Amino acid sequence: MIKENGLESYKNLRAAITKSIDEIGQIAKSNNWQIDYAKGGALLFARGNAQLSRISKEIDEEHQLLNKSQTTELLNIPSALGSVFTPHCAALNPFKLVRALADHLEKLGVMIYEQSSVSEIRDKQVEVNGFNVNCTFSIRATEAFTPRKWMGNRQIPIYSLMVATEPLSNEVIKEIRNTQRATFQEACHLITYAQITGDNRLALGGRGVRYKLFSRLSERSEIDNRMHSALERRARSWFPQIANAKFEYRWGGAVALTRRWQAYLNFDHTTGRAEIGGYVGDGVTLSYLVAKTLAEKMSNVKTANLPFIDQRIGRWEPEPIRYLAVNTGFKATVMADYEEKITKRPSLLAAIIDPLINR
Repeated sequence: MIKENGLESYKNLRAAITKSIDEIGQIAKSNNWQIDYAKGGALLFARGNAQLSRISKEIDEEHQLLNKSQTTELLNIPSALGSVFTPHCAALNPFKLVRALADHLEKLGVMIYEQSSVSEIRDKQVEVNGFNVNCTFSIRATEAFTPRKWMGNRQIPIYSLMVATEPLSNEVIKEIRNTQRATFQEACHLITYAQITGDNRLALGGRGVRYKLFSRLSERSEIDNRMHSALERRARSWFPQIANAKFEYRWGGAVALTRRWQAYLNFDHTTGRAEIGGYVGDGVTLSYLVAKTLAEKMSNVKTANLPFIDQRIGRWEPEPIRYLAVNTGFKATVMADYEEKITKRPSLLAAIIDPLINR
């Protein structure tokens, strides 16, 4: 990102994201939205020497390296050797946030129409359920659910799956020690992410479901017994304290992945057309920041120099090369984790595939 957009743009983005985390909490508090918001920071923990070596290189003014005992004080994962902590993260319930926002807007007089299929987007006009609707602005913000005729090969849908336990007892919560509700993830190559929810559940997510040919969406991909079971096993390996806890929920959904994991905001004031998306990795905060920036541009308010503005998104390879490359990449990340578990050293395979995945 620094190479493509410059150091100033990168610093502006990090500062804007940090500010946005607080703004979301402030908006929720001022409107009395019950969204289980808790700014407890984030932990990236290592369970092996290879992981510890890798995260030790990620230290900067916003990230602090913690040893085993310091990590345990914040989050009691017995197998963790150390972690990197940043205070710039918050846990919340995204569904409660969306519902609270929708209710708030409707009270202000905004009309929200659901079950409305848009088949065409034109300058200052959209076709909805067969009817032409004139508008000053039209915003395509449909992420992974955008038809290919509008997005082409500029993004692909990948599935992120989640599991959640029953509410954990006060005794178990006390043993886990995550009193500030810091979010956490293991420093493995296959992405994971987790939090203790406002009602004391362990919610854990991860990726690994196969990408479907021609970027097809499938509800069957939202429930993958193999992947969901793997997430449950991983959670129990982190926390022996939940050995007897039941997992009550399994779900998943598609997110849009662009080349180099880039968010984008493209807006033409003359035609009134805008498109935003590409939030994978920083979902709630980045979607808020991009939407806020678009609102400023629509209102002719001067915006900061942020790298997602007028972003030219690269294209993915044509099929079936894309299908083979993406799924090979998923398998390679799993193999890289196994390699590190065996060799106790940073993965050579990961060193080869990471530049290819992020190019």
